[in-house]
Amino acid sequence: MKKFSMGESKPSTDLNGATFFLELPTKGRFYPDNHPFHDKETIEIKMMTTKEEEILTNPSYVEKEMTVEKLLESIVLEEGFEVNEIFETDKLAILIGARIDAYGEDYPAIIACGGCEKEYTFNINLKEVIGNVRESDIEKTDKNSLIIEVPKSKKVIEFRLLLPSEIASIERTVEKMKKLNINTSLMTEFYKRIILSVDGDTNRDNIGQFIDNLKIMDSRFLSATYYKSLPTLNTVFKSACAHCGQEQEGGMPIQANFFFPEF
Repeated sequence: MKKFSMGESKPSTDLNGATFFLELPTKGRFYPDNHPFHDKETIEIKMMTTKEEEILTNPSYVEKEMTVEKLLESIVLEEGFEVNEIFETDKLAILIGARIDAYGEDYPAIIACGGCEKEYTFNINLKEVIGNVRESDIEKTDKNSLIIEVPKSKKVIEFRLLLPSEIASIERTVEKMKKLNINTSLMTEFYKRIILSVDGDTNRDNIGQFIDNLKIMDSRFLSATYYKSLPTLNTVFKSACAHCGQEQEGGMPIQANFFFPEF
């Protein structure tokens, strides 16, 4: 079964073709060379079965907030895949793709009106959501790093994007350093991990000195740019209250009926 984007990919034979290929919003960019998603525009997904419905209803997984993690582990077929090693935008696309394949593209979300405070149902087309990828206009290199010029010092900074596991590693590092009375901060360690060069200089000591003396305007610009660098799915939608007619805008909620729609 071919869905979303296939290219020259072939389905796994051990699942008798019960898979589909989903296009990643990142198109595999920004992943390191040894990552299973590196430079892959599409990945193979197992079609959901009763096995996956059992995962979704497993009380232990729900209690431990592991449901999404276990579901992704079950349906993503790329060798070496780990849930905490992918960008959130790709994770969301996989969940939406699996939901479309299993239950269809129509998602009746329950919306609370900000005017009359009553609830109403609004149908969201998930195929439109998964196909609406917002790309950043930040300059990219052939190494999948990014380049900006910061406004205050006019330095040209090359930086990379971090996987969720790397962000978590920074937090653990800062906690350990604080226990050892080593002066640092989350932002300082974050910049040390992402900055690859400053004006072409890759020397780590020089980069460290630059970070220690980074002006506030440059720091805020770099931080804001970083969080706008990754392609994202546009999940914003507009709806009108069925009771009072008030129009409102918001992001797509993931509710109980996302994976358990009524037929």
